[in-house]
Amino acid sequence: MEIITMSWPSLGSIDPEKSLLFLPIVPLEEHGPHLPIGVDCHCAVEGCRRSAVKLEGQSSLRPYVFPLIPLGVARETADFPGTLSLTEQVFFPLVVELLSSVSRWGFRYAVVVSPHGSPAHLAAIHAAIAAVEKNHPLRVAEPFAHWFFHLPHDPAPNAIPDIHAGRVETSLMLALHPEQVDREAARQLSPVAIDNLHSSGTWREKGASGGYLGNPAAASAEEGQRLLPGLEIWADAAMDLLKGVAWPPPPLIQGLTNKFLRMDP
Repeated sequence: MEIITMSWPSLGSIDPEKSLLFLPIVPLEEHGPHLPIGVDCHCAVEGCRRSAVKLEGQSSLRPYVFPLIPLGVARETADFPGTLSLTEQVFFPLVVELLSSVSRWGFRYAVVVSPHGSPAHLAAIHAAIAAVEKNHPLRVAEPFAHWFFHLPHDPAPNAIPDIHAGRVETSLMLALHPEQVDREAARQLSPVAIDNLHSSGTWREKGASGGYLGNPAAASAEEGQRLLPGLEIWADAAMDLLKGVAWPPPPLIQGLTNKFLRMDP
């Protein structure tokens, strides 16, 4: 159920032990000349929808869905029109306040839905989760960091890593919202890769002048359809949350998370 449709008495009467809230929070961000700035937002909304259906069908939990919050950290692409990138100092306490609020409403379980791979963005979320869990009876999962940073982005020698607005995301959008994909533009794009992906500086400064990393021309709606079930990972994380099974972030994210935890939200 989408909480935006609920009254305050309805929210106040949820069963805390049998309710779980999906929270989609992901920034508007450029995705090349062929995709809209809402790619991650579309994936988050669809991820919530699919995960809520799966959770309701495979567990005793009642899923609820928070409205999309199109905010986050995206400094890698911050020099493109269309990217809305908050500083970590703004985003971290924002997520703390968000999670603290839903805890005060009565929720005891939540899953953050954020299909956006910026390390600073994900670290701020994980730091906020740790800060909130320390002071509130809320247990929160964020599985995307664990999943994304364990993907074989370059499985073959000399392969072009599919990182941003490349084959995968273009395929997903061809399956989800084909009317928003400029297919002709995608077909004309050559593969792009950069070195030092996570070093300082924007991807544009490192050579990704088109705002994409990967090979959009290789995308297809058929591949997108095959990829759509991957948007159910948040349901899997929800069920694991109830079992006490964690989806730990990788060392890169954990190191940044520890930095945020030294801040005063």
